Amino acid sequence: MIRNIKDVLHSLFVSRNSYKLVEFLRYFLVSVVSLGTDFLLLYLLTSLAGLHYLVSAVVSYFAGMFVNYFLSTYWVFTKRKISNRAAEFTVFAIIGIVGLGVNELLMWLLTEVVLLHYLISRIFSAGIGYVWKYIVRKYFLFR
Repeated sequence: MIRNIKDVLHSLFVSRNSYKLVEFLRYFLVSVVSLGTDFLLLYLLTSLAGLHYLVSAVVSYFAGMFVNYFLSTYWVFTKRKISNRAAEFTVFAIIGIVGLGVNELLMWLLTEVVLLHYLISRIFSAGIGYVWKYIVRKYFLFR
């Protein structure tokens, strides 16, 4: 049993493979790290630096997107459809920018209309965008 657990952990965290479940779990972990980056920066820029939450959300979203790109391309997706890194990042960023539009709309709606705290609004908007971005990025960028 210990050997099986070690094999599972090695497959999940270390080995280069393209099993769909491993990919999805790795993408989930990458999303947690990038969301943590986004969330922390959103809080710091809004609550400590005094920026409007929608302005902070743009900056923090892009920071999370860069973390997500770096970790996704080096750890999650082993096979690429686009060999040119600049072109690959451009497509990745376009998908992210569409996600940013959805994020801003949802944050405004949930914060101003539903009257949730801006950080709670960000959690909901992140949850909605997670699966969509995984599917679209997987389809357009990675085999």
